Amino acid sequence: MRFISDDLVVDKTSQLPVRVLGAGLPRCATSSLQSALESSYIQRGPCMHMAHVIPHADRGDLVLVAMKETGIVRRQNLLHGLFDGFQSTTDFPGCFFVNDLMDMYPEAKIIMNTRPGGGTQWARSIQALTWARTTSYRMVTSLWKTDRNLHAIWLEWGRQSCQRHELTADELFSAKHYDLHNAWVRAEAAKRGREVLEFEPRDGWEPLCGILGEKPPPDLPFPHLNDAAEVRFVKRVLYARGIVSWLAVFGVALGTAKWLIP
Repeated sequence: MRFISDDLVVDKTSQLPVRVLGAGLPRCATSSLQSALESSYIQRGPCMHMAHVIPHADRGDLVLVAMKETGIVRRQNLLHGLFDGFQSTTDFPGCFFVNDLMDMYPEAKIIMNTRPGGGTQWARSIQALTWARTTSYRMVTSLWKTDRNLHAIWLEWGRQSCQRHELTADELFSAKHYDLHNAWVRAEAAKRGREVLEFEPRDGWEPLCGILGEKPPPDLPFPHLNDAAEVRFVKRVLYARGIVSWLAVFGVALGTAKWLIP
């Protein structure tokens, strides 16, 4: 299942650069865009997505190190280790590092995947994910390196978003956060003379295929994936896995204590 396991094998020796940067925030049709980019019509896969980070402790470590690295050259070298072998990216971590990725992959097309209803709807939707930054999640799942990484990534993302966009703690993951992120992407692209396609799935294949130089597929609906139910299930699985792991630890400890203390 996505976000829990991942069997994608990426050819890190591939000379193909990242060709599409999905710059929009999570909960902005990132899975739908990923599906379209990986389709046989567009063929820009594999596509980096947070689903390819969470199950891997090494990738989570790399994301955290890159987030905290202040040196541009060093950070971008780290990001090559994360993104090389992928032809596109949507969701986190790509949307966080999109300014670096613009420099690293100067020919990549930039897609600003947006949320229908704008910042107000995004602020409501992102709440479905913020459980990963809570203390209860950290405590329950702390025996798993991947879960510790996920919690740390969320906290670091929040901290740096407040710095980057001059947000207060109350404004984090608000409509203002959404609007300022999108404005930041536009500004970073403008600095580099890069075009940005602002896109929603309801726009269909034509604008996406247009900027990528592909022919729109005839009579094929654009992917509309809603992973809200999947995220709820993943949350239950991760919490359950954490609880079972702690019960196993306590069981071993109790058994050992009974054996040592007659």
